[in-house]
Amino acid sequence: MMFTNWFKARKKEIQRKEKIRTAKKVIFGAAAGSLSGIIGGLLFSPKSGKETRKDIANSSKELKNNIKEKSIVLKGTIDNKVSDAKDGIVDAKAKISEYLNEKKAISQDTVSEVIDETKDTVEDISAIIGQADVSDKKNKK
Repeated sequence: MMFTNWFKARKKEIQRKEKIRTAKKVIFGAAAGSLSGIIGGLLFSPKSGKETRKDIANSSKELKNNIKEKSIVLKGTIDNKVSDAKDGIVDAKAKISEYLNEKKAISQDTVSEVIDETKDTVEDISAIIGQADVSDKKNKK
């Protein structure tokens, strides 16, 4: 059971890493697409150089703000995932601890029962041996 949980956790970890890689690719693609769109728009616009420079400055500020916003959202998402993973680990640790304590208690109970049964058996055997000695002594007299 512990191995299946470990494999499930490992699979989730691999999926999480894949999602992060995908998110990085999406952000990079969005940034590259935005940049190429801005450059293409500027090159084909019939504006003067002064207007074009203002547009470039404004577009670069917008792009910078978009990237900041996206990175903040991504950071929040990653933080949530990390927090969830930590909570899962804490829960798993508590469950494992509880399971091991139960098994320890069961094994201690079993050991106590075996010891008690052994003592009873030894007492029974001692009583039988004691009776046998008494009857042997009576028979010899």
